[in-house]
Amino acid sequence: MKVTKLFVKQQHGMHVEECKIITLRRGYGIEGDINAQAGSPRQVLMASTPTLADFNLNSGDLGENILIDTQVENFSSGQVLRIGKSALIRLTFLCEPCANLDKIQPGLAQISQGKRGFLGIVVKDGVIEVGDEASLTSQLFPALPDDTKGRFNEFVRRIPPGKAVKTSDLLLALGVSKAYYRTIPIFLKKASKDLPIHRIVRADGSLLSEYISEQEQLLRQEGIEIEYNRICGNSHYWNSSYFHDLELLEERDENFIFKISNFKF
Repeated sequence: MKVTKLFVKQQHGMHVEECKIITLRRGYGIEGDINAQAGSPRQVLMASTPTLADFNLNSGDLGENILIDTQVENFSSGQVLRIGKSALIRLTFLCEPCANLDKIQPGLAQISQGKRGFLGIVVKDGVIEVGDEASLTSQLFPALPDDTKGRFNEFVRRIPPGKAVKTSDLLLALGVSKAYYRTIPIFLKKASKDLPIHRIVRADGSLLSEYISEQEQLLRQEGIEIEYNRICGNSHYWNSSYFHDLELLEERDENFIFKISNFKF
């Protein structure tokens, strides 16, 4: 596998700009890219040249950062992609098509479902150049669900006791837009009883007591200070740098080792 093109998006709503080299920062993303942000599972988007050919698209049309000459949609969440000498990217989930794709080609958003590319998180610094080799390593992270509800359950279950997450940071961790604010109450109401949803608060730090019974009591039991129905200070919030695991799993069990021979490129 090889890198055929590289791109950076400097502003939302703008087309990506082609470049010869990009710099990846661990837990942050691509330097100079608008999507670089700690805690986001959407730091890097990788697309494939076969997909562009299938839809008669130009390089960059899918908003990708890294274009690879292999069908990246055949990869799996949790696998680790090495590009160049040192850069490592944890694959998170397939990138969903957005309505903006229809501006490039009518109906593209619909027909490109599951084929827009793979999103990822940078787990090791590195510099990537056009022509660099890319390969899947034998290391694995836990897989993330493709659906938002699944990622909600996975993320909330990992919020540590004594820490809270604002709804704005929740959307960041799930990799969804602000439009999903309206779905949060639905997720809260339908959450299983063992899910610690009491650790979720509004963007201003106020409690969601109308959806979560005894939220204040449960948070106080975990040592979180509350005044006037709002969390006090910033020390009680979970730092976004820890939203997603960046530490590679040790290769202790052959059942967790990805065998590249099982894939056809």
